[in-house]
Amino acid sequence: MNIFCSHQICKLIIPHSFFLEVLSSQGFIYHLAGANKSTTISIAQSQELGSKMANYKVEEISAPKLDLGEGPHWDGKSQSLYFVDMFKAGVHRWDYHKNKTFSASVEGCTWVSFIIPVKGRSNEFVVGDGTRLVLITWNGTSDKAKIVKVIADLGEAGQSNRFNDGKADSKGRLFTGTMKAEPFGNPFEINSGKFFRFDARGVKFVEQFDKVFISNGLAWNDKTKKFYYADTGAYDVKVFDFDDNGDLSNRKTFYDMTANTTDPKEAPDGMTIDTDGNIFLAVFHGSKVLKISPSGQLLQEIMVPAKQVTSVAFGGPNLDELFVTTAGQPFLEPQGPQAGATFKVSGLGVRGFPMTDVDL
Repeated sequence: MNIFCSHQICKLIIPHSFFLEVLSSQGFIYHLAGANKSTTISIAQSQELGSKMANYKVEEISAPKLDLGEGPHWDGKSQSLYFVDMFKAGVHRWDYHKNKTFSASVEGCTWVSFIIPVKGRSNEFVVGDGTRLVLITWNGTSDKAKIVKVIADLGEAGQSNRFNDGKADSKGRLFTGTMKAEPFGNPFEINSGKFFRFDARGVKFVEQFDKVFISNGLAWNDKTKKFYYADTGAYDVKVFDFDDNGDLSNRKTFYDMTANTTDPKEAPDGMTIDTDGNIFLAVFHGSKVLKISPSGQLLQEIMVPAKQVTSVAFGGPNLDELFVTTAGQPFLEPQGPQAGATFKVSGLGVRGFPMTDVDL
């Protein structure tokens, strides 16, 4: 066993699959199970910043390593996690009870940035592909998914951009945003993206705001009528009011990454919300997920053994497990052996909301 330490985080290289518990602010407590592969584990003494001790387990699910894992969507009907490998136009379904992942390529798509089931339709999904919103069919087990039709396209005005994160609100309305597509420039330097609500009846995109660098995480609090939004290139999370139509107003800064980290590479990515209104924010280049209170206070850092954390979603039979996607492609620096893996975090003591299918 090789152990080395950097500040408050220790990393262990151990020839086992792992079962991680963070229990004590005075020392490290861990348990290992299995013996099938070499695993890098990040362990923090106590990553919860209040009086309650952190107590969670991080496990890698049985899924392929992805270049850019994104868009986790928990489907309660099938007890499955859907997610994508964006650059490879791949869609994946992890079966909770079988602990098995089924993967497919989407014929005719160049990018697949998110996948969301369609309400009331079996085996049909909405995906983002470049500037197109596409309806696909996939039975969840075959290695090919097919385009049924192109629902809408941003057209020539958006040709140098591409869709990134997308999600449906509790009423089934799709929200998604764009960013500068990598072949056309550095999205961290060019804020050409926009954020949209998709009007399914009018079959059109309704622009909510522009000047977006990298459109990313989305989360709604229906109780307070607040919408949270991460722009990775702006290094912050904004909060908005939303009305009955889902339209946004009264933009404010909710959480500023530059004021809360000493590493300039750490950037906000995907997010979700628990039933207490706390935001769970993936930190790209940060090896962690942040738990942030409704007032914007950092409550907890949930460490995962991959640096490029991309998105999060609550799932599991009781919606009390947090699924975390990561990227394996070395964007800025070499990555570790679990880069691109998908993780399940349990024992957080919170629950999420059911995710909503798109209503077309």
